[in-house]
Amino acid sequence: MIIKRSILVLAALLIAAGLSPKPAQASPYEGYTYSYWGEAVQSPIAYLPSKTVTGQELGIGQWTAPNDIFAAPDGNLYVLDSGNGRIVVLDSQWKAVRQIQSFQNNGKQDAFKNPEGIFVTADGHIYVADTENRRVVELDGSGVFVREIGAPKSEVISDNFEYFPRKVIVDKAGRIYVVARGVFDGIIEFDSDGGFTGFMGTNRVQFDPVDLFWKTVSTKEQREKLIRFVPIEFNNLDVDTDGFIYTTTADKQTSAPVKRLNPSGIDVLRVNGNIGPVGDLSINRSAFIDIDVSGNGVYRTLDSTRGRIFTYNEDGNLLYVIGQLGNQAGTFKNPVAIESFENRILVLDRDLGRITEFTATKFGSLVGEANGLYSIGKHDEAAKLWEEVLRLDANYEMAYIGIGKSMLRQGEYKQAMNYLKLGNDREYYSKALTKYRREYMREYFGTYMTACIALILAIFAVRRGLRLRKGGLKQDAVS
Repeated sequence: MIIKRSILVLAALLIAAGLSPKPAQASPYEGYTYSYWGEAVQSPIAYLPSKTVTGQELGIGQWTAPNDIFAAPDGNLYVLDSGNGRIVVLDSQWKAVRQIQSFQNNGKQDAFKNPEGIFVTADGHIYVADTENRRVVELDGSGVFVREIGAPKSEVISDNFEYFPRKVIVDKAGRIYVVARGVFDGIIEFDSDGGFTGFMGTNRVQFDPVDLFWKTVSTKEQREKLIRFVPIEFNNLDVDTDGFIYTTTADKQTSAPVKRLNPSGIDVLRVNGNIGPVGDLSINRSAFIDIDVSGNGVYRTLDSTRGRIFTYNEDGNLLYVIGQLGNQAGTFKNPVAIESFENRILVLDRDLGRITEFTATKFGSLVGEANGLYSIGKHDEAAKLWEEVLRLDANYEMAYIGIGKSMLRQGEYKQAMNYLKLGNDREYYSKALTKYRREYMREYFGTYMTACIALILAIFAVRRGLRLRKGGLKQDAVS
């Protein structure tokens, strides 16, 4: 009996253990966003690490100081293995399908020397910022040399100009844009034939008021020893489907580390309220090292200070933050490049020679889908998804704004005011309040006017009655 009882107890324990829920996947970082007031607010994790890959795991040898990656529309991933002077092409299953280590250049064997940037066009042509060779190299889809674009030549460029291209992009018209080391005049622009056309998007000069004061009172010799005021150079760029160029600047003192340049080089980036896309709002500010533009105006910035990825929508609203520096899977040692493809985010770690893939959680998918509908004006459809987002995060201001705008479009002005107030959207709250007042007065104007007229008539009747009564009392007194 004792043995049978022990067996039954053990079986019950095993069944209970089998039925008990498994612990959820632990995240190596915390999710958060910022409120309208600039306060960090805890938020569900939007993306979790799903897998990693290194050159050794692919069987092609270790990547040495890789500097850039590019996710092509066909699903292929191009890895710029800078230290080994090669391009490694991975398919959508992360299998190495091709390596480009050298090429024939006018009948001679040629190779890259510490390249730092790579871009692939829609027709498969590969552009490489071959930094130490001081050129941009164009290859076709098979890795065959097409041409090289050297240093820009113009009368406006000084004779001691040094050309070290670091990043390169190409727009739909074939225009080539290059970010070069030590160039403060802006982005170098070439036409489709490789001819230099000028600089665009120059950053404004940044200066310290104290230094400016000392420059005004110093002698010529003293001024020469002081730091010169020069514009801040760009460190990376990307282009969206409409041809607008997004840029990043690593300087932590600048108020605009991200820009969206139109064809004239004017910054047209939307900023929500007083807080622009600057990353973390702390004393140790973020330093963006790369930017990736995906669909519906969403862009992601990679912060080298803490290894975090900040995702913003077209209005400059921070949607979520993921990643951090560390030793766990999903964290980084020295992140240098970010790309996205479909519902995945890819980050290249230079020191670890590793690519980490992140996939969306339920929260991240809902936010992405809702924001996509919101950006194309389908507010009513987006509102349903924003409601699901609020079930996961009751403090998510963007969801309140989305629902509030939907209510505003439906004419539910009072409800819209409530949601927009919770989302701290003052502009649209004022619009909802104005419409609510107008509707309220239109609905109750007749009632109020009738009551006012009745009140005036009542007062008139009472006053007339009092006068008549007073006159009657006087007559009684006389008689």
